[in-house]
Amino acid sequence: MKDIPLVSVVIPVGRVDEELRIQLDALAAQEFEEAWEIVLAVNTIDSEERRRLVALAALHPLARIVEASAVRSASYARNRGAEEAGAAVLAFCDGDDVAQPGWLSAIVGGVQPGVAIGGHLDETQLEVAGQENWRPPATPEALPTFLGTPYLVSANMALWRDDFVAAGMFDNELTRCEDIALSFQLLRLGVELRYSPAAVISYRHRNGLGAMMRQHYLYGIGMAQVLARDGLPGESNRRSLVRSLTPNSQSVGRLSTPNLLRRCALAAGRLVGTLRERGRR
Repeated sequence: MKDIPLVSVVIPVGRVDEELRIQLDALAAQEFEEAWEIVLAVNTIDSEERRRLVALAALHPLARIVEASAVRSASYARNRGAEEAGAAVLAFCDGDDVAQPGWLSAIVGGVQPGVAIGGHLDETQLEVAGQENWRPPATPEALPTFLGTPYLVSANMALWRDDFVAAGMFDNELTRCEDIALSFQLLRLGVELRYSPAAVISYRHRNGLGAMMRQHYLYGIGMAQVLARDGLPGESNRRSLVRSLTPNSQSVGRLSTPNLLRRCALAAGRLVGTLRERGRR
């Protein structure tokens, strides 16, 4: 009889390419003594992509595919993967990044009921030349924070499945920042968020100024949605809505024109998101 896995590593899959193959190879090379599985939540109806995924998954005995194409959304795919997962512990990563040796042991090593773990996102291995000062560190030797409150990043995190469900899973209705919203819900439940510097995933940023600005514009909308709908842990929605345009004040090192444009895109998204949320009320 097949062993019940201790850990399910959930990956949303919208595109099947060389990057996904590299990530699956990196996961297959993990040294982990307990039973575990890789859950590939397929988030596309493209028949050719799905055919390629079946062929790729066949090369990895620990991988299995679950259907997650009803809604085109990485959050939806992660939720569907978690729903179909067979383990008590859920770990999340993305198909275009690369898990470093020892990642799995480190990311799940501290997980227990009431404790969730966020790993380190290395931004050097997959760094795009010339983009070094465009963004603040994804994990500045600690969990990142939004307005002073720490959060887990969906590209490198693990937690007890029951805690994930109790927090409402990832919010599919948010434009972006569903990992921030989930983290805030976990904090409200009394779940402790911890950082594991040994749980390293090499993180791939968007290539090009336009792609980065669009991404951060959408982040801004998501941040405004998070604040307007649930606020910060320990604060009322009303107070958080008033401060919805407060800068996050993340350090980025040497100032650069792309970074200033990124901050402008983020601020524009925050403004648009705030106005939309006030309209909803």
